[in-house]
Amino acid sequence: MEYLLSSNQVPHAQLFSGSPGYGVLPLAIEFSLMLLNHKSDSGSTNGLGKVSQNPDLHFVFPVVKRGSEKIVYSHDYAKEWSTFLNESPYGDYSNWFELISVGNKQGIIGIEEIKNLHKKMFLKAFSGKKKVCILWGVEKMNSQAANSFLKILEEPPNNTYFFLIAENTELVLPTLLSRCQQITLGPINSEALRAIIPDKKLNIDQIILQAEGDYNLLKGFLEDSRNVKYEELLVKGLRLAFKAKGNKSIVGDLINWSAELSFQGREEQKAFLAYGIQFLRDAFLLNYKLESIVYYRSSINFDLSKLAPYIHNQNVLELIKLFENTHYYVLRNANTKIIFSNLALKLTKLLNLPKN
Repeated sequence: MEYLLSSNQVPHAQLFSGSPGYGVLPLAIEFSLMLLNHKSDSGSTNGLGKVSQNPDLHFVFPVVKRGSEKIVYSHDYAKEWSTFLNESPYGDYSNWFELISVGNKQGIIGIEEIKNLHKKMFLKAFSGKKKVCILWGVEKMNSQAANSFLKILEEPPNNTYFFLIAENTELVLPTLLSRCQQITLGPINSEALRAIIPDKKLNIDQIILQAEGDYNLLKGFLEDSRNVKYEELLVKGLRLAFKAKGNKSIVGDLINWSAELSFQGREEQKAFLAYGIQFLRDAFLLNYKLESIVYYRSSINFDLSKLAPYIHNQNVLELIKLFENTHYYVLRNANTKIIFSNLALKLTKLLNLPKN
């Protein structure tokens, strides 16, 4: 990237992708500030939200209507965005939507946002030189917005740069991808992660191995309260599903459990399902005495080894597929009451399959 800056060969449209825990957003912001020749106090302890306050650096990100507004823009959430950058620069969509309390709404980047962006980016830069727009959450653009954004990428204003950020490029409009130079970030160097672990008494090598170069995973392993909510929900559901076969009274409790999941926000639902996939994988690995690559650490004193015998080669692939398909349907805005009821009932069947 330094070469691109020094040689003045920065493409006008770049797409950064990768796990949020790899530092995609902080990298895009730092690169943007370098491109804008932004001068900051090297000794400052300001967070990323404060540092990124530059009149020629614009942000677009998914938002929701909070009340009776007909239209809502990213700049309406400027205060919350600054807080997010300061406190969760490696955060994902779920973290952002939790901060702005979207509930069961879907955060999006809509057509009016892009129309407004057209107007802003064709104005003269405050410095008289370059302008940069960071569009975080490209997957959250609806089709109208994406097609409108294509126009500005095809005929961009002079000295204007667009840095797009996506967690999953498969959900991005292919024609958008074709207009951008794509940069995929890999895991963070293990030594960099090692340097930020505060308690040297911990099993550092094991934690770094489990983190897989992801800052968010590392942070999670260092926090005892990580995923407590998801763990409690999943263990509760698995226990009910196992007992529900042939027991009508338990089936009612299981359906109530699925309803509890359906009332969660969609980002929460997706995070829960992703957690469930890892949980099932780890339970299966325990059958083969592979504790060294099992990431699960209980926050509620649940003994995964007691579940492990029921996650075996006759059902593990179908169980994981069930969670993956449910995740897919949540992503496609399917009726959550139906899909989580289906998840609950199929769990009962799969958990009770005999092991060969």
